[in-house]
Amino acid sequence: MAEMLRTEVLVIGGGAAGVRAAIAVAAAGVPVMCLSKGPIARTGITPVAGEGMQAAVAPEDSPAYHREDTLKAGRGLACPGLVEALAHDAVPRLQELLTFGTRFKTRSDGSLVQSPRPGQRYPRNLFILGGGWGLMASLFRKGASFPHLEFREDVQVLRLVTTGSRVAGAVVLDVRRGGVYAVEAKAVILASGGYEELWPVTDCPPECTGEVMLMAARLGAELIDLEMVLHYPTVVVFPPAARGWMLQYEYIINPDVLGGRLLNIYGEEFVHGFPARDELITAINREVQAGRGSPCRGVYVDLTATRFGREELTRRLEEWLDQFKNLLQVGVDLREGRVEVAPAAHYCLGGLGIDEHGRTGVPGLWAAGEVTGNLHGANRLSGNALTETQVFGYRAAQAAVDWVRGQGWPGGAWEENVSQELQAIARWTGDGDGLRPIQVKRRLQEIIGSWVALDRSERSLAQAREAMDALWPELSRLRVRR
Repeated sequence: MAEMLRTEVLVIGGGAAGVRAAIAVAAAGVPVMCLSKGPIARTGITPVAGEGMQAAVAPEDSPAYHREDTLKAGRGLACPGLVEALAHDAVPRLQELLTFGTRFKTRSDGSLVQSPRPGQRYPRNLFILGGGWGLMASLFRKGASFPHLEFREDVQVLRLVTTGSRVAGAVVLDVRRGGVYAVEAKAVILASGGYEELWPVTDCPPECTGEVMLMAARLGAELIDLEMVLHYPTVVVFPPAARGWMLQYEYIINPDVLGGRLLNIYGEEFVHGFPARDELITAINREVQAGRGSPCRGVYVDLTATRFGREELTRRLEEWLDQFKNLLQVGVDLREGRVEVAPAAHYCLGGLGIDEHGRTGVPGLWAAGEVTGNLHGANRLSGNALTETQVFGYRAAQAAVDWVRGQGWPGGAWEENVSQELQAIARWTGDGDGLRPIQVKRRLQEIIGSWVALDRSERSLAQAREAMDALWPELSRLRVRR
């Protein structure tokens, strides 16, 4: 039998939403365990996220404007109640981050710097120094200050376990040490991120595989809009050494920041103004479909004709574009040549359905962050992702704490149910011939890339479903090496 552990609240996910949830639980005096696929602050999508976070702190701005902008960007699919919660709580969560030691870019008088992004009525993007990594570092320091918050790193959740209709914990693989253990909990909060790794080109790390949301769906949680994956418009596709690196077009084409251009294969500038992400993706796709795209079905970033001299451009690139120095290390100098970019999977808009308090509809199970699916609708505004992690990580934690205070331990058939889950897992392990996980992943990427890409339709989604249905019987041959 596997080792049995116990905690009042189990948080699955070591990114910004998960750690924020764990902090809120611990601050309420409730023991909590937070599981991460890798080292905290160095794993998942948050550490590689940009520095932007939205909060309506400018005198002319307001949560009402933040709400209206977010609903408009969602193209009619964003959930009004969740958007209201996001906009209402953004400023309080920002103020908490400041007390945690999260550092933001400020002016000489100490006020917070905010800049405009597409879709914002007023400049609303704040700049976290160090980007997502800077945010994670401050959250981890805060979390480590609570003696009853336990972080467990390099672990993989294999199964959610129930007793009756209630989620009661998880079966976990310790990747670093080997071996499997079970964690019994009164409440479980999922903050395990998205599933971008299913797309053939993504700027996200390989941990973004989405398996935990499917575990929740097996227990009755609702999955919403899974085909809605936000692509970032300008991700490097050539040269190969830089493939998957995001170049922030919001800075590149902003005349007051870098003053660059986006060009088609004929050197023509095909976009003007400051388009939202989905609008720019549509424009790039139009160029590609018309035969004006680059060899890798993209376009070019060009900074060779800006109004800034070389010295000033270098200073601005170092300040605003994270990948500038990385590109230099692989022989690409943005000051002297063009780089080929194309849209790539960037953020999952679909996921688990939740209410304003992170409830999934399954007793004992909450969710927060990118693992959820009904906040942003068909498009996410820049900066709302990090805001979402703080708002809904906190809200889910508060609701879970209220729940556990009125609950006893699951008990009952807990050990028996864990044993059954371990037997199910054992069927997939072995050293014999069989289908390997990497083969399944590559086939899924082929299906997604062919039929669930930017130009998708009811027919193409049906074709994807047929291809996945054909793959399903093959999974009986799946084997994972011990």
